[in-house]
This record gives sequence, structure tokens and C-alpha cells, in this order.
Amino acid sequence: MSFFLVFLVLNFLAFLIGKSAPVRTLAIFAVINVILLLLCIFTKDKMAMYSILGIGIFNSIMFSNIYTLSIAGLGKYTSQGSSLLVMAILGGALIPMIQGALADSDFGVQKSFIVPVFCYLYILFFGLYCAKKLKFVVHAKNISGH
Repeated sequence: MSFFLVFLVLNFLAFLIGKSAPVRTLAIFAVINVILLLLCIFTKDKMAMYSILGIGIFNSIMFSNIYTLSIAGLGKYTSQGSSLLVMAILGGALIPMIQGALADSDFGVQKSFIVPVFCYLYILFFGLYCAKKLKFVVHAKNISGH
């Protein structure tokens, strides 16, 4: 149970470092999950198990930040964009199937966690992309006076 408390404290600290900024918080949590997945892949026994259990805690804030960043600046298309985003959750059903196929092959269960590593790296990329894109949108709105 103490491992859970350690991850809760780390989660809270990461949230404070993110300072309620969706881009920063998303990036921090994605990096932490990549680190936890790499620990799972390259360690054994309890360390690997605890790192997998910790990932769930660091997923806690991700979807709300992804959602916020995805619909930012859509204007009159916000409802359509949010609908498409909700439908895109299908990826959450496909990725475990891909990882499961790898785990069942000679690749092995532990090494199959490379699949979510790439997913979290993409989430990190998405957050950084949004940081640049949203700065442009905010700057353009400030120039045009809207």
C-alpha cells in the first residue's frame, strides 16, 4: 500500500509543477508514464509491477487535458470537434489488441509495453504541438482584436 501513497504524492507534485496549465501538465504526466513503462520493460519483479500500477494514477488527468487542448480555438466547430474526439476513444480499444498480439508472440509480455510507450510519446508530441499552435491562435486573436 505504501507504493500507492508514493505515487499519489508524486502525482500531486507533478500536478503542482504543471501549474494547472494543460500543455505542461499533459507533458509532465506523459513523460512520467514513459519512464514508468520503461521501468516495467527493463526491470523485474516488484519494480516492474509497481511501475505498471503507477501508470493508472498518472493517467488520471490526461484525458481532461487532451480534451481541453483539442477543442481550444475551434469556435463554432467546438461541438463537432468534441464529438469527433469522443469517437476517437476507439483507439483505446485497438491499442490493447495490438499490445496483446505482441505479448502473445515471441516478443513477450514485458517487451510488449513498448506499444504504450509510443502512445505516450505521441501524447507528449500532441501537447507540445498544441503549445505552439495555441500560442499562435492566442497571438493572432490579440492582433485582430477579437
